Amino acid sequence: MELVHNWCAHAEIRNHGGVGLIAQWTGLPLGMFGMHCDHAPAGGIAGWYLEEGVLDFYDRNCVHCDKRQPVRLPNLIQLVGERDRELARRKEQSERAQAAAEAARDARKERRDALRVGQSPSTCALLDDLESLDHGRSQDARTRIVETARLAPEVVTPPIVEYFFELTSSKAAGCQSEALEVLRLVGADAKRLTTAALRCLAHHDAIDTAAGIVMANPSLGDGSTVEAAVPALIGLANPPRSQLSSYERRLLPGPLLAVFAAQPEQVMRGIERLLDSRLSYPIRTGTAALKVLSPVDPRLLGRFAKTLVTKLVRAHLLIDEDETDRELSMVCSDLQRSLAATLLQDPEPTDQLIADFYESASSEGEARLVRVYEEVFRFAVRGKAALPESLAGVVLSRIIKFASTSKNDKVLSEIIQILRNGSDQLIGAARRSLDVVLGAAAVLDDRLEAFEAAQKLKTNATQLDFLTAQNERTSLYYLRECFSALAAKAAEGDRRATESFVDFLARIDESRAGLSSALLKEANHLIATPEGLNLVLPELYTGLVGASTLVRAAAAQTLGEAGECRIADLPELVLEAFVLLLKDPYVIVHKAAARALGSIALPPHLERQADAALLQLIVVYSSGKDAEDFLPQCMQLYLRRFADQRQLRGGLAAAFVRILNGVPASRELRRLNSMSRFLKDEPEFVDLVIRVLDDEAVSEYGEEDAIDLVYAIPDEQVLKRADDLAKVAFRCSGRSLYVGALVEILTRVGAWTQAVSAITGSWEHVPHTVPMRRRKWTIQLQRVAVQFEAAVAAGDSAQQAALKSEWEGLEKALQDDEKLYAERRNPLPSFFRSHTGG
Repeated sequence: MELVHNWCAHAEIRNHGGVGLIAQWTGLPLGMFGMHCDHAPAGGIAGWYLEEGVLDFYDRNCVHCDKRQPVRLPNLIQLVGERDRELARRKEQSERAQAAAEAARDARKERRDALRVGQSPSTCALLDDLESLDHGRSQDARTRIVETARLAPEVVTPPIVEYFFELTSSKAAGCQSEALEVLRLVGADAKRLTTAALRCLAHHDAIDTAAGIVMANPSLGDGSTVEAAVPALIGLANPPRSQLSSYERRLLPGPLLAVFAAQPEQVMRGIERLLDSRLSYPIRTGTAALKVLSPVDPRLLGRFAKTLVTKLVRAHLLIDEDETDRELSMVCSDLQRSLAATLLQDPEPTDQLIADFYESASSEGEARLVRVYEEVFRFAVRGKAALPESLAGVVLSRIIKFASTSKNDKVLSEIIQILRNGSDQLIGAARRSLDVVLGAAAVLDDRLEAFEAAQKLKTNATQLDFLTAQNERTSLYYLRECFSALAAKAAEGDRRATESFVDFLARIDESRAGLSSALLKEANHLIATPEGLNLVLPELYTGLVGASTLVRAAAAQTLGEAGECRIADLPELVLEAFVLLLKDPYVIVHKAAARALGSIALPPHLERQADAALLQLIVVYSSGKDAEDFLPQCMQLYLRRFADQRQLRGGLAAAFVRILNGVPASRELRRLNSMSRFLKDEPEFVDLVIRVLDDEAVSEYGEEDAIDLVYAIPDEQVLKRADDLAKVAFRCSGRSLYVGALVEILTRVGAWTQAVSAITGSWEHVPHTVPMRRRKWTIQLQRVAVQFEAAVAAGDSAQQAALKSEWEGLEKALQDDEKLYAERRNPLPSFFRSHTGG
């Protein structure tokens, strides 16, 4: 940054992204930064690495600039000099490599010239084709070489056969594939040819042709050459997946399978060498081989299971850092997939192996091992088949043990993901071990209570301590909820399991309200059938009238999720208890009841009570400061369910608009839009819309919801408040969507003066700088368009002609500007192209 500031007084660095927590705490310039100048006609790039963006900006703008005001040294020219010296070094290196290639080409020509002596014209023609291929990589020459060997193999005399064997090991000649194919066509010695093909595979040359030759004679290669060729055969059969590319190549597993069938030990040694590597890509190649070969030899995964676990759990020690695999995410993912496949094939021994390594693993290693169990569910999803019962039981048992004992927040987070994404696959196992699952929920509740008690004793906690504690508390809470949900889903539709669930719930001590509420909250799964409802109803009613606020709130939530059919089956006594919760003095309870009310049908006399109770909540919260999103939610529900036209015209709509004018609107735009059809005819609705437009807390994502409110304003109100709407357009001139919507409704009602004023304010807001010049011209086109419509409405022909001329002049200026700076505005950064100026 200092080099940029020293380069020119006009230059500055701007952040084009947000500011993260680390940047806030440390004050360091961390983010998406880029260079800016008010005299620059072309933009640039912003990124985490400022150097590249600065050099790109320099190439686009500073090279051509005559307005530079130097400040001091050192400055940007230092970076430019380093870059230019590096480019010169690379150019010199390239020239040396080119000279060496030309010398090698001359040597190959001398070799071919010596071979011509005593050969027939046809053989000399074949050498001519090799000459042509050496110089120009001609596809026609490649075709002629192969077809000559196919149609006239006698042309390839013994000296030429030897020369083709030489070519199989010469990458510079560029015809290894053709050399192998010619040798195959003329019937060269099979063992020697197979060895040559294996050597090509070892160097990843002529892979397709070489693999075909090896596939024909897989047993002829010796052990070392086969082992060296294994990576290329794997790449042909199933290359490691790419992190970014979506390109899918044609897979050819045949050669690898053939070699494995003929020489399994050599192939396994090749895989072992790959897995023992310290580099990410070879290890990933080894795991790709296991995916191809394990269906053929089920014992293969078990043989490498310990290697896979060791590599995964100690990845930070056994695998080197790799720029192409940041944080080793790809290699760890592939190891996890291979272990998941092993777990699917042999559940109990693999599970025990993972558990043994887990005992001595680091924090990161523990999390990586737990993720293997999550990967098992992804296998099931990709295979579109349920997990085997034996494996589901093993997975459930293991994650319960980890969740019950681990203090590693990363491990707990992984288990939460497993339970959220794979709970459906565990339902059968959970039903067979329902008491264990319910016990896990109880253990997590104990851990959560113990954690809360320990936190109360701590003093002098830092902000970091607070965030860490919050993460741990959240993990324990969600684990308890996840196990409660799993138990409820497992009991659903099974009378015996439902009885066990309800019995466990009934025996929970009153002091453990958190556990009771977590289980009761999930009871909506159990009341999906009339039989289940009858079993759960006593506990549900007890929860509605109980002493615990958590349990009362959970009971209300369960009713809200019960569904229309089950609500109709409920005794009126239960519904009466529910309606009373709307008047409960505790916030958590009446909020839960109000949220559930939207999906609960009530008999007429209880409907009237709910009407009065909800309206009372609206009145109470409208006078408080902590309404948040609850007040708009209640108002939305009341308007949809209870309000009628008589009430709306009698002052309810006006009162609601006044209440909404006191509520922060930025997070409630969708609800405001849904209420606008009830409230838009009130004169004060325009003030509500203006307040929304003036609210700087509305994000870019909320702007479309805000302009929907603008379009909802009736025409007569637009005409009455045209001056106010024009003023708000001026205040919001930096938000083009707002200005466009306001101009549209103003022109819709014929408020031409105000519409022109609104678009003019937007035009004036854009600074008179070179980077913003095109934007200013574009907005000026919009202003001319509005003025032209006004002139048409007024029948002013002279003004129309003048505006037409101004429009054409602006369009020409935009076109000329685009042509003048086309090269500098090339979207490719300068380090991807040669800059020619402009």
